[in-house]
Amino acid sequence: MFYDIEVSYFIVSAWRLGYNLSIQPHQIIKYPEVICVSWKWEGEDKVHNLRWDENQSDKTLVEQFVKELNKANQIVAHNGDRFDLKWLRSRAILHGIHMNPRYETIDTLKIAKSQFNFASNKLDELGKFLQLGQKIHTDYSLWDRICHEKSPEALDEMVKYCDEDVRLLERVYHKLRPYGKVQFNYAKLYGDDNWSCPECGSQHVRVNKTYTTPMGVRRYYLRCKDLKCNTNFPVSNLTYMRMVEWQMKTNNL
Repeated sequence: MFYDIEVSYFIVSAWRLGYNLSIQPHQIIKYPEVICVSWKWEGEDKVHNLRWDENQSDKTLVEQFVKELNKANQIVAHNGDRFDLKWLRSRAILHGIHMNPRYETIDTLKIAKSQFNFASNKLDELGKFLQLGQKIHTDYSLWDRICHEKSPEALDEMVKYCDEDVRLLERVYHKLRPYGKVQFNYAKLYGDDNWSCPECGSQHVRVNKTYTTPMGVRRYYLRCKDLKCNTNFPVSNLTYMRMVEWQMKTNNL
């Protein structure tokens, strides 16, 4: 699942304006809530979305989305580990909604920061640099129109903005994915062999690199031959030998 959320801002009381001011919890008038959430499933065109109700309450939104979230084997978001997922947990526990204690997450921001030296790791900048498109332009006035004016037109704009973020997220993910670590083995989930590609399940793989551990144990990195997948993943020497045996029997070299 690829997903993105938009949240409202804190509304606080303050006696004066300026830089380096400290806002304390007792000054909070209203806490942020989830305005909308958009998501799509890999390989599908349709983007689903939910929005808060006419009272600007996100209880029903969070309750319905968590049910969808729990269906996913993996969830993908940009800065999702620090922002989206934690905000959802915070709102869910407030409303008495149970969320799974652990999700298999992929954070495209973490892949970008750990593997590359982009000028900016923001989703919009990654989309532009990688020539994959960009976010819909907006500014903070959109939040003002939603939170203070309760404009239904502004809310429609926000949902459209969030939908497009999810589409861009999927494109950026597929570009970065071959450089991230394999976190979930779909091949084993569906009963395939240990040397099958953990991402797409293909048995058409080849040796990409051979290395040895400090103890002198040989290991192999395999690469999926499917150019749309191109996943690299490590296997043991025993798994490699079993793969070679299978390839010789089936002439699948």
